[in-house]
Amino acid sequence: MGFDYGRFAERFRGTEEYVKAGQELYRPLFEGVTDVLDLGCGRGEFLEMVPGAKGIDMSEESVATCRAKGLDAEVADLFVYLENLPEASLGGIFCSQVVEHIPVDRLPGMVKLCATRLRRGGVIAIETPNPECLAISRPTFIWIRPIKRPVPHPLLAFYFEEFGIGNIEVRKLSPAADSMPSLKSLPEDFREAFFGGLDYAITGRKL
Repeated sequence: MGFDYGRFAERFRGTEEYVKAGQELYRPLFEGVTDVLDLGCGRGEFLEMVPGAKGIDMSEESVATCRAKGLDAEVADLFVYLENLPEASLGGIFCSQVVEHIPVDRLPGMVKLCATRLRRGGVIAIETPNPECLAISRPTFIWIRPIKRPVPHPLLAFYFEEFGIGNIEVRKLSPAADSMPSLKSLPEDFREAFFGGLDYAITGRKL
């Protein structure tokens, strides 16, 4: 790769403690769920929270970091890995800060693969930048964290519905005003409409 990815992630994604704190909201969703897969596990923050979960990542350095912590992780392409899993073999899927890097024409196929690999009642949670928040267009976000295209939550919700995932909920995360205090001077309704959460989480269950 040519640079220290761990240091890069710490500076531009946040410390492991920061990421872990943000992912606490998923704990109740995955409580007691078995056969959980983390697509794009990074440094393993989610794997540490959900005992027995397995992670895959394209980064050898990230997987090495996970294994050094005693976590179950391997280097793999998510499409290839999911295609090789039996249908209805997973109880849960977690995917954070990944779908915005997936080519637009492959995103429906990714959601379909996830849906077919989940058992009935299985849970899925996807976290990704929120394109409704104008703050993600600033250069320090788009160019430092290069993405193919932000994915609007109505589009992911549509794909969920198309491939048999229901009980869909969307939650905005990381209020832009927390990292850009000047936004607090804007009227609250305007701020919420155009500068709400930098990210969002969309969750659902296999019907």
